[in-house]
Amino acid sequence: MDNPLLNKLPIGICLVNQDYIITHLNAFFLDRMASELRDEAIGKPIGDVFPEQIKFLKRRIKSVFVLKHPSFSYWEQRPHIFPFKSSRPITGEETQMVQNMEIVPHKDPDTGQLCACILIQDVTAQASYFKAQAQLAEELKAEHEAQRKLIRKLDRAQAQLIQAEKMASTGQLAAGIAHEINNPMGFITANLNTLEQYAKHLLDACQASRDLVEIHSDTELQQQFNQIIQSNHVDLVSEDIAPLIEESKDGLKRVREIVSTLRSFAEDTQTGWGLLNLDETANQLVQLIGVQYKAPTYKVQCEPPNLKWYCESASLKQALTNVLMNAAQSITDKGLVMLSIQQRGAMLHIKILDTGCGINEKHLGRIFEPFFTTRPEGQGQGLGLSVAYTAIENHKGKMVANSKPGKGTVIEILLPALSEKQAEPQDDENSSLAASTQQPESL
Repeated sequence: MDNPLLNKLPIGICLVNQDYIITHLNAFFLDRMASELRDEAIGKPIGDVFPEQIKFLKRRIKSVFVLKHPSFSYWEQRPHIFPFKSSRPITGEETQMVQNMEIVPHKDPDTGQLCACILIQDVTAQASYFKAQAQLAEELKAEHEAQRKLIRKLDRAQAQLIQAEKMASTGQLAAGIAHEINNPMGFITANLNTLEQYAKHLLDACQASRDLVEIHSDTELQQQFNQIIQSNHVDLVSEDIAPLIEESKDGLKRVREIVSTLRSFAEDTQTGWGLLNLDETANQLVQLIGVQYKAPTYKVQCEPPNLKWYCESASLKQALTNVLMNAAQSITDKGLVMLSIQQRGAMLHIKILDTGCGINEKHLGRIFEPFFTTRPEGQGQGLGLSVAYTAIENHKGKMVANSKPGKGTVIEILLPALSEKQAEPQDDENSSLAASTQQPESL
């Protein structure tokens, strides 16, 4: 099958018969084979000539013989099928050839023998260009992704800043509580009370029927009635229905208490200074956070009881909410979160203690910085303690943090007693106590 035209083609051609014997190789193919194989390749099994490639080639060749359809292998899937070299046209540098392969069924016109024709195309230059373009595209994609993340972070930061100014102190907590809860609560409670009355009437009717049947001497009627009672488990229903309804009513009562606490806690959302009952606020806050974060045990101490403090209630509530939520989130299994409030002369001492994961020493000095967070992206914006810091600073107070990794964290808030005149904003930057991370009471 010597054909000068086939030897001029820039494509490698290899014919293999159904016994996997090489019957023809064109010049393109021969020139790129190892010199010691060129003279003896024709007439040899293809597995002897290309032992490392035979497993892949045999599977493809067999499919051509069986299906009588071409088989393709593109360089993206398997770039180097045969161990050929390729020279770059501009630099002349030799490199491993990147190949496209197509195997087509071929019937010898002289012998009628069916062969598999392996066609090899050198696509090294195209692959190199494609890879360069792909690398450039990846770099552009990475740059675009970095810009997108930055824009998203800025958008979130802007949204958080706007939200921090507008939202009530229970904004984040309220997100975890079902919307429009009062309306369904009303009709569920009413329906449950009605159901309790209906159940009582039905059970009374069953008992009266049982007493009436027992008075009569008709044995067959008694047996039929008892069978109906047993098949419908009336005795079990009689014992179980009252406790079930009572448990449901207790659950509804608990939900009403939570909603009432949430409403009471969020009542004072407007900006304004006045007296705030810190004892009541602390208990409300712990109750609400305990609904969302159930792992810790919560404790509240307030001395004296029913302590009232002159403050901007909305922002102070927001500050306490943020710090207490951070404490609760630091505990994943069991632990303690304690909120202690004490008045000592003209100073208010608030301490939030947790036995959670703690804060690494290298991060402790940055916890009040806006947007600083150690949480994975999307799980925290780093604004909680920053907002709390700003609120305490506006009260001319300071925040002090101490933490030990693996043991927990203590954050103390110190607030001076302010009169209405002292609470007015001042331009003097030194009028407030700076927030700090100096050592408070140790863990």
